[in-house]
Parts: sequence; C-alpha cells; structure tokens
Amino acid sequence: MHELLIRNFNRHVSLSDAEAARIPDYFQHKKIRKKQLLLEEGDICKADYFVLDGCLRQYETDKAGKEHVVQFALAGWWISDLYSMLTKTPAVYSIDALEDSNVLLLDLQHREKLFQEIPALNIYWRVIMENAFIALQRRIILLQKPVELRYQEFLQRYAYFEQHIPQHQIASYLGITRESLSRVRNAALKSKEGNDDTVK
Repeated sequence: MHELLIRNFNRHVSLSDAEAARIPDYFQHKKIRKKQLLLEEGDICKADYFVLDGCLRQYETDKAGKEHVVQFALAGWWISDLYSMLTKTPAVYSIDALEDSNVLLLDLQHREKLFQEIPALNIYWRVIMENAFIALQRRIILLQKPVELRYQEFLQRYAYFEQHIPQHQIASYLGITRESLSRVRNAALKSKEGNDDTVK
C-alpha cells in the first residue's frame, strides 16, 4: 500500500531500507467514496493527504454558492489546506473525491515525529513546498491569459487530467464557463484535424 509513497520520497531523497520500513507507522489509510468530503470549509484541516489512487479536488465556494476549483490531486500527489492545519483556523477550502479514492493521512504531530526520525524527509518536504509555490505562481499567471492560452497550457502540463476529470471541473479550474471550454476545445480539435489533413 505504501510503495507509491516511498517511491515518491525516493524521487527527491535517498531512503535506506530501514527508514522506508518505518514510514507506514506514521500514516493512516482512508478510503473515500466519490463526492465524499475529506475536508469541509469551516472545519480545521488536521492532516496532509497523499493520494494512492483516484482523484481529489480542492475548491472554495463563493457567497453565491458557486464552486471554484484551485487544485486537483491524482495518484502520487499531495493535497491539504496547509494554512488551516498550521494555524489551527477554519479552512477556507473544501476537499472531496471526484471518484472513489484511497489516500494516506499524515497529521501534523506524526509529520514532526517522522521528520525527526528521518531527517532526509525535511529536504523532501522543502522540495514539495517549493514545487507547490511554483505551481501557485504559474496558476496566477495562467488566469491572466486569454482563454485559449489557458486551455493550451493546461493540456501541455496536465494532458492526463482529461481522462479523470469532468469538463465542468476543468472549466472551473481554468476560471471559465463550461460553454467557453467547449468552444475552445472544439476549436482546438478542428485546428488539429486541419493540420493532420495538411500533413496527409
């Protein structure tokens, strides 16, 4: 069950067999059904979540009740409301499952113990936080671009998302309507078909 997690650790740091063998003791496994909430806005986030399989989304709900997706997480990804967890204040985001999923929970207390037990994971976590900050900067820049460019860049970075995530959720992530996404997708498909005909 923890093989994916340990491989993820080893992408950035080198763990000994003895260290890897201790890691499962710090995590709790949880199954989540499709549409089930893992974190609800207003609750205090108590853990980081590592996705083993399935797909999660993080979103906020505005005063009109409209949901705005800020992150997706597939197998091998982390997801959490870090601010809520560290400050012990109500979460501004909700996290739920877009499909049946399995996750590993790492609460703050166990995370601190894990980092003390295996110091190399402090380096791993720094890399993860740096990558998350870069992703946030890219997203801010992305939302300032024309709709067509948003979709193109989304496909360049996350083409595999389309196999797991409904189009209206992708539209929410891109900050556009479902109709706008449909128009852009159709235009992109026609352009690709035209290029294919030219090659022939």
